Amino acid sequence: MALDRRSALTALAAAGTLAALPGGLSAAPRRGVPLDLASPAGRLRTFRMMRGGLDEALSIAWVSARYYGVVDDRMDPLFAVVSAVFSRSRTASDGGFDLVNFELAWFTDPATGQVLDTWTNPYTGQVVKVPSGGFAPSRVHFSPALEFSLAKPVPGLDMAHEVLPFEVRGDDVWVTERARTAMTVPGASRPFRYSESNTFHASRKALEAPGATRVSSDVSFTNVCSWRPWMGMGDRPGHLSATGVGRQNATRDSLPPAWLEATAARRPEVLADPGAILAPLWDKT
Repeated sequence: MALDRRSALTALAAAGTLAALPGGLSAAPRRGVPLDLASPAGRLRTFRMMRGGLDEALSIAWVSARYYGVVDDRMDPLFAVVSAVFSRSRTASDGGFDLVNFELAWFTDPATGQVLDTWTNPYTGQVVKVPSGGFAPSRVHFSPALEFSLAKPVPGLDMAHEVLPFEVRGDDVWVTERARTAMTVPGASRPFRYSESNTFHASRKALEAPGATRVSSDVSFTNVCSWRPWMGMGDRPGHLSATGVGRQNATRDSLPPAWLEATAARRPEVLADPGAILAPLWDKT
């Protein structure tokens, strides 16, 4: 006995094949994961999507900032910096995630954007050599409670790290990651201190989109640190402070032009294949 259309559709649905039928019969719309900031698992997921990704693909982040010298409560513009961080992450056995990353930064003339090879220190009058900045490939860990730790402790380094509570208003989601460090160097009269705050801003709609594993986050960056050793400031009172903007999960095209130009000329291997620089550490699992 031939089946009528309704009977046929009922049978196909029961067999689990209705979603595959062509001609206007499609699967139910995919649903995203609702934003959940009430549970540790939800906060971890959201932070990871804004900071890197739920997948293991390469992530790019950048910051463009201006540095100021602070002496007797007076801020004097000194130089600029452009930096890029490349990272990959994977889920760890404790339910948190491990992150492998490295940074390349260039100190630049704030007026021209050109990399500084030398710099005239306005406090001392000395002409000093300016190195590149950043850090070598390293591995860090975020626990399910967003507690941060280094894979290998650094002798002489004290660190306080925290992820502040999320803020949500309408489609806007913000979270701030804050770190305060002090590095004791043998022979130095006092530790080198570096503290920074990064506020990530993303779209709730993007975080809840079906299939989303990462989102682009705008970054507001602030730091306070000791005089950098290459400045030749010795024990003079004062410190540095920087403010800037950036982007997490950025496209290569959005990297600061000054960073792209300097890296192409001085570190072309970073542009050619940043993943290869992470590979030796990433593969050690």
